[in-house]
Amino acid sequence: MKRSPILLSLLSTVIGVGTLLGLTGCATQAPAPSLLCTLTDDNGNPIPATFTGALNPRHQGHAATHVVLVQKAETACCNGFDRVVFTCEGFHHPTWNVRYVHPPIQQCGSGNNISMTGNAFLQISMDTAQAHTDAGQPTITDRDRHLNCQSLKQLVLTCDFEAKVGFVLGLNSKNPYRVVELQNPTRLIIDVKN
Repeated sequence: MKRSPILLSLLSTVIGVGTLLGLTGCATQAPAPSLLCTLTDDNGNPIPATFTGALNPRHQGHAATHVVLVQKAETACCNGFDRVVFTCEGFHHPTWNVRYVHPPIQQCGSGNNISMTGNAFLQISMDTAQAHTDAGQPTITDRDRHLNCQSLKQLVLTCDFEAKVGFVLGLNSKNPYRVVELQNPTRLIIDVKN
């Protein structure tokens, strides 16, 4: 069967466009950087990626009028730091403490030891808080997650008992960290330098 030059040219164009669209589709499927890495403060300004941070314990008291529900814990491997974002229901932050601790890491209710990955362990404690609904359903179902960030290797929920919530981050090394509070929605952010 003899094909006309016009038909061959048209067929070649269709194949070329199809290939180009296919390549473009592949390019858009590449994972995008996490939006958690580019959060803004309450005034709409980007939270700087560079920071000095601290190694010493940090504390912030809040006069919560009720037990604050910790709705989720999200993690992101960012350029220069790793980030954990705790989102809380309503407008109030729980009272929190952040500090480096030595193993063994234990569950608050049972006292059982928890196997942790890492060489340094950053503990986040929240008072007047819970990570379960009043019906007893956990709001954070992935309570022991292993990560492959440069510094952050593991996030474990260690306490959700008697209005206290606790997490421990397993880190590659004891690096400076910062704590940022945000509103709308209410979030507590822990950034650990790489």
